[in-house]
Amino acid sequence: MRKSFWASPEADRFRARVHVPVLFGHSTNLANAVVGFARALLVVLRRRPRVLFLGSVERMVPWFVRARRWGLLGRSRVIVTNQLHLDDEQLREVDRNVVYSQAWIETQSQHVRARAVFVPLPADGDFVAAAADAHDGDYVFAGGGTGRDFPTLIEALRGTDVPLRIVTFSGATLGWPGELPDNVHVEWAMPPASFLERIASARVVVVPLRDPRSDFGQTTVVQALSLGKPVVTTRSPGVVDYVRDGSEGFLVDAGDAAGYRAAVLRLCEDDELRRACGVRALKRARGSSYASFADRMEKLCRELLEEGDRG
Repeated sequence: MRKSFWASPEADRFRARVHVPVLFGHSTNLANAVVGFARALLVVLRRRPRVLFLGSVERMVPWFVRARRWGLLGRSRVIVTNQLHLDDEQLREVDRNVVYSQAWIETQSQHVRARAVFVPLPADGDFVAAAADAHDGDYVFAGGGTGRDFPTLIEALRGTDVPLRIVTFSGATLGWPGELPDNVHVEWAMPPASFLERIASARVVVVPLRDPRSDFGQTTVVQALSLGKPVVTTRSPGVVDYVRDGSEGFLVDAGDAAGYRAAVLRLCEDDELRRACGVRALKRARGSSYASFADRMEKLCRELLEEGDRG
């Protein structure tokens, strides 16, 4: 899809790109995927690439796996991105699986680890513009939807004098059944630029997750780091590669309201600690830039080409 990294100037070094057209409704629409797959397969059959890199086309990955099994991809080496649920049979048709969590890799079988490559998630957004639009907001920010545990965070800051601003999709993703405390303000889905402005203006960003095994939350975490914000988040495989406890922020056990409260209050009350975490956050975010991602992907493609030459 022509979005995120694949719509950036940094992606231009990969000149033989095929973008999936959005013809019907949302980009994930089945009809869009079918048309895009057919178009891409025709290009592959015509050009016979030595490496086929599947970017933001998660819905098509199983179709390309079958196409390779049936010999339609020729001798192309296949790279997929962040495919965490491929079975062993599907993985046999994949040469590299780029994933955004080293911690996840370490929990997998040897068969999965052999094909997995850790690369930091590229942070998506215009951070220069967001920083320019930011103001000195005296609040804590939490945003996102999938897998979030906003109720625990709301409960953690209930009764404090810390303003909490939440941006999420709906009442279902908010998950709070009753009246909100006076210090909590909720906004619903908004343009990405507005979302980033809320992050850039916050003192602290919190990414609370329901499941301690969750692979969600990475996007908001790397966006916060890229804006130099201390992050308090749930200790989970998806985020421990980005936030180190006591360095870029703090890690809290899932469902631990007291832990969230202690971490947030500590950062809000200690200006020097908050600034130091912000500096380390910016340094950590360098690995999540589009330029860094492009460098790593080019290196990976070259490694596969060299393997093919040796073979």
